[in-house]
Amino acid sequence: MYQLIRKKMEEITPEKAAALLEFNTYTGQRPQREKHIKVLCDAINKGLFTTGVISVAKQGWNGGYLMLANGQHQCISVIETGKPITAVVEEYNCKTPEEFALLYRQYDNNATRTLDEITLPEARALGLNWGKQVIKTVMTGIGFLEGHNGVHKNIRVESLKKYVDEGNFVNDILSCVKSPESRHLRRGAVVAAMIVTFKKNHGDAETFWEEVRDGENLKGNSPSLKLRNYLMTTNTAIGRGVNAPALTAAASNIEIYAKCIIAWNAYRRGDSTQLKFYANKETPKPV
Repeated sequence: MYQLIRKKMEEITPEKAAALLEFNTYTGQRPQREKHIKVLCDAINKGLFTTGVISVAKQGWNGGYLMLANGQHQCISVIETGKPITAVVEEYNCKTPEEFALLYRQYDNNATRTLDEITLPEARALGLNWGKQVIKTVMTGIGFLEGHNGVHKNIRVESLKKYVDEGNFVNDILSCVKSPESRHLRRGAVVAAMIVTFKKNHGDAETFWEEVRDGENLKGNSPSLKLRNYLMTTNTAIGRGVNAPALTAAASNIEIYAKCIIAWNAYRRGDSTQLKFYANKETPKPV
């Protein structure tokens, strides 16, 4: 657990703000939000800004160098306005990247950090080099499996460390350089199916999902091809999204997940399938 070393009320001048920004080197830091900076600048210029919170941490894994955990927007706003603010400056000791990621996601002041914004630092702390979209899709798949509706994002992000091997598999399938066309797989329900089938059999899962991704050299009655064609022409009932392929039908996440498992089970048994889904029946289990 990270440790608080020092906590002190300080005046943050433009010079002090610039010095603090020298420590803004965290790879998981969220991008600067110009609208939020404008809001802060307006408050500073009008004398309405109250008390800020700025946090830095000594990196126990990187020579003891300081790294900014919270306060980049406040510092930028001080520099842009040329006016000082009063802020509580906290200094912590973080022994590992995991401790810093935990500290980082505690700060939701002024502009709330989204699940995506706190998941990326967690993934980087775990040494995962997945792309941002893959991280987001894997988290959606985990949420589908664990029933994360209504669960606080700080608890949700902790679940990522339980699915590192499965997530690496999903990343390999979705990020294959030789086959960049994988949009039909980039859905939470599909990734959930990828995770549970990988748990059943690593080798079969790799072959099956590569076939569903690529659709190469498959016979017409192939469960992999049937599933690929279904996913290529079906989207969730929630909506297509900007990057979705031209789809002709909509289905619930449960239906999409169930048909993935139906196709997987047929593949494992060496059978054909029509991917028939019955909403009133129990969701199939992978074999």
